[in-house]
Amino acid sequence: MPLGLKMLRLLLRFPLVALSLLGGGAAAQAPDWRSAAPPLPLSAPVTAFTTPVAIGGAAWGPWRKLCREQSERPDRAPRRDCLSVAAVERDAAARAVRLSLAPEVLRGEKLAVLRRDDGSIISFTHEPPDAARDGALVPWRRQFESWSLTARRLAPGAIFEMPIPDQARGATCRPEGLSRLGARQVLVAICAVELAGPLGNTGQEARIAIAGRVAIDVPTGMIAAQGYAARIETFNGGRSNGVVVLPSRHWLE
Repeated sequence: MPLGLKMLRLLLRFPLVALSLLGGGAAAQAPDWRSAAPPLPLSAPVTAFTTPVAIGGAAWGPWRKLCREQSERPDRAPRRDCLSVAAVERDAAARAVRLSLAPEVLRGEKLAVLRRDDGSIISFTHEPPDAARDGALVPWRRQFESWSLTARRLAPGAIFEMPIPDQARGATCRPEGLSRLGARQVLVAICAVELAGPLGNTGQEARIAIAGRVAIDVPTGMIAAQGYAARIETFNGGRSNGVVVLPSRHWLE
């Protein structure tokens, strides 16, 4: 589940503990904040499925951009940024595709990604490779990995995990049904997680609840769209500093 917000980046630098799963914790206590999650741009109703659905098997789809739109503060307009897909090349020997990605925020830079048919990421480097600088790409790789599920079969009602960058545990998800995004079949799931922990040596603590829906592209396992809200509350000496709710969405186009 791609976070990417400045405030969440700060909070998630510190060790946090997963507290609750679907239907529990803050999500159950304060349901209204979840309505801030942007809706998915589905082109068909969500219908239940009764037999397991095979997710993945193809390395890539028709997409030319990976985009996200994030609210970093409630009083500011959301910020949008995209990774443009400059080239897609099939690597038959590796059973993978080589993607050349151009981040809008890094003008002149290109990233090379090798994603297998099973959804695993083999490599994520500069293009051309630059060992001296490739270490700086770790956040970008984690972000891309959070958009990419490995091949699996999902049974009706089966609980599975969506990765969260820089966290050992991800969000807990439950399938809602099948739908479509344009011509692509997607599996829609409801996801939620609650994290809590100290903010370094500040003496403050944070509680972060995240809830939303995702649309998983069935042929590839890529997260084709996601809309979620993050409820962030910090505490000083046990007293709340207040609550901020930030919506975000991400999509492939």
